[in-house]
Amino acid sequence: MPDDWLGYDWLCQQLADTDAQLRQVMVPLSQVITRPGLALQTLSDLSELLPADIAHYLQLVQDVSEDEQRAHSYEWQALVVENAPLRVNLNGHLVSAPTDFYDSLLERQIQPGRPIVQIIGEMLMRYSLGLPDWWYRARLQHILSTRG
Repeated sequence: MPDDWLGYDWLCQQLADTDAQLRQVMVPLSQVITRPGLALQTLSDLSELLPADIAHYLQLVQDVSEDEQRAHSYEWQALVVENAPLRVNLNGHLVSAPTDFYDSLLERQIQPGRPIVQIIGEMLMRYSLGLPDWWYRARLQHILSTRG
């Protein structure tokens, strides 16, 4: 998720001039499940992990190399300079975007008489964009207020 990625970049920047050894646990958000039946499980974010599964993932801890930490530190510095209102994960790249980046997606969901809360719920369930419900509400209110 973009917020996790940004947090990681920020942390790498904070630790850039220290001797601290950074370690990470990579948790796949998509994986094949074989019990009780065969399925592809896709998590929207880490909060959907089952508590019983966390111990398994902690065994996957890896040291972060100095080069990787430095590269993420540089990425954070570049994002700070851009100072954009929104960051999105676009085809595996963290990019800066304008506030209205997702508006066309939201506009397709607007129908006369359809409650905003229903649109927000569908957006949260259908798309794993990493955006909070308050952001959808604010953008929907903006879109509706600018319509003639």
